[in-house]
Amino acid sequence: MLTPGEYLSFLDARLPGLVAGAHVYGSRVLDDVVPDSDLDIVIELSAAAEVPPLEGADVAVVLAGSLEKSVFEVTPLSGEVTPVLWQQLRTVGQTVRGARPSCPGTAAEVEAYCRDNLVSYWKVDFDRFRDVLPTLRPETVIPNAALLWVGLGPARLWHTIRTGEIVSKSRAGELAAARWPDLPVLDLVAVRRGADLPLTVAHAAASLELFDRILADVTT
Repeated sequence: MLTPGEYLSFLDARLPGLVAGAHVYGSRVLDDVVPDSDLDIVIELSAAAEVPPLEGADVAVVLAGSLEKSVFEVTPLSGEVTPVLWQQLRTVGQTVRGARPSCPGTAAEVEAYCRDNLVSYWKVDFDRFRDVLPTLRPETVIPNAALLWVGLGPARLWHTIRTGEIVSKSRAGELAAARWPDLPVLDLVAVRRGADLPLTVAHAAASLELFDRILADVTT
């Protein structure tokens, strides 16, 4: 598993003197590291340059000083920046090079982003699946990675909309399972944490039902 130090050594060898700041977020700071977890990191460069890709690193690149501005004023050099990212960096993010950033923003901006993302991103995908679901056999095993993404991602947004807190995928699954115990959400959490449990189309159908309940819960 790639460490921040290894990644910075990789960058320094290819972009000597340009990496002014580095800030870790995601599973590494939310106590949710699993064997295939990427290193989620924001890199600040002192001048514009192309950051070479490295397997195991999920990177957003900005110019130095960008993290002291509103996210809406920042155009990243690569990757994506969002109000949710800014909140992570200013609350639980770990600075491994440079000064800790202020990442100014408001709870209202984070909530608005999460609400929009539920509809503009997740609802589009789930509506496509809704059309395909009747053609699939419930017992058919499907790839874990895809199902964990769609099954746990909306639950994170749901919790942030309700509370303002940003939690990991696993924690979001636990919270959604406590709210809707009739759905097999804990199966997804267990598989994310390494359990040898087959996930099937039935789990995908439950993820669709969970999404519908989440959408109803945050719009009523």
